[in-house]
Order: sequence, then structure tokens, then C-alpha cells
Amino acid sequence: VYFADASFAGDLRDSKSTSGGILVLMGPNTFVPLAWIAKKQGAVSHSTSEAEIISLELGIRMEGIPALMLWSLVIDVFHPEGSNKAEASGGKPQLEPRVPLTVHDILSLVDHVPPTVPLPSCRARLFVLEDNDAVLKMIIKGRAPALRHVQRTHRINLDWLYERIRTDPSINLKFVPTKLRLADLLTKGQFTAELWNSLCRLLQVGPPRPPIS
Repeated sequence: VYFADASFAGDLRDSKSTSGGILVLMGPNTFVPLAWIAKKQGAVSHSTSEAEIISLELGIRMEGIPALMLWSLVIDVFHPEGSNKAEASGGKPQLEPRVPLTVHDILSLVDHVPPTVPLPSCRARLFVLEDNDAVLKMIIKGRAPALRHVQRTHRINLDWLYERIRTDPSINLKFVPTKLRLADLLTKGQFTAELWNSLCRLLQVGPPRPPIS
């Protein structure tokens, strides 16, 4: 799970925003922080949505996709998909039924160049938690006409981000409430005592607890 967040014009000298993010390994009974990002953006963002989507692009590119590739390899090594199918069929591998090719399948093979990196097995999942409604709508639509300048100012092409999230079944984008944004610890400069203590407890940051006797 990757928590993404960004400040808006947080630097008082040049009004640049700060990108932040926290990557955690999460399961039914597991919550392990793995990595974090706190990086000043290279250009001035003119809206909160612009700062948030720049931070989201940085986090998915630098931490999310590499972690997804690693855990996909770990799952494939320790739990091969072929052995599970053989065990389910009593030790005999089952042959998948052949599906007749459609016109779309045939045309997709024209001038096809196989990728050098194997396609994701979708056995590992990356959940990206975002709290900005405008960013979520941009990614759902797959376009952002108001951010046409980003390619020139931030040197970032957002088309790959839209395509990867919309077409990769192993990446899921979800909304997270404001009080659960763990990445706020890396981007914001002021908090209430209640919110600060709540975020620290969620992130397991604080003095060690005394051992239970």
C-alpha cells in the first residue's frame, strides 16, 4: 500500500511544493513500513491537484512499481502458480480450454513486438491511496487538459501514469479519508496534537512500549 500526499506552495521562499509518500506492506495482521519519500518538486505547482498528481507520479515510479515487481517475483518463487494448479488437480496439470480468436486478437498480433520484461502476473497487488477527488477523476478519465503545461514545467509526461493505472490490474487506486493520510507527516508543517498523535500511532512511530509481564 502506498500513501501519496503533497503540500501546496509549502516553501515560503520559492512557493514550491513537497512530494511525500509512504510505502507499507499490509495484510490482515501485518503493517510494516518499507520506504518513504519526501522530495521538493522541481517547479512551482499552480494548484493542489497539480502538486498531488506530481507526487503520485513520483511515488508510483520510484517506489510503487519496483516494489510490485519485487513482490511478484517473491510470490512466484515461493508459491509457483504451476504447482498450485497441479495440487488442485491431484498432481496432473490441467490444460486450459482454447478460446477462439476474435478479430481484435488477430489484429493485435500485427507488428507485435514482445516485451523484454515479462508481463505482471497480477498475483501481487499495489494499492495507491489518494485523498484528492480531482486527481482521482483525472486518472479515471485518462486526461487532464488543465495540466498540459506539466510536460514543460515539471518534465513529466502524465500519459504513462494514466495508462498504467487504468490498464494494469495489479495497481488499484483508492480514496482515503483525510485523517488517515500517513504521508501528511512528510509534507505538512503544522498539526493539531490530536491529529499528530493519531498519525504517529497509525504509522507505529513513538517511544517503545514496555514489555508485557
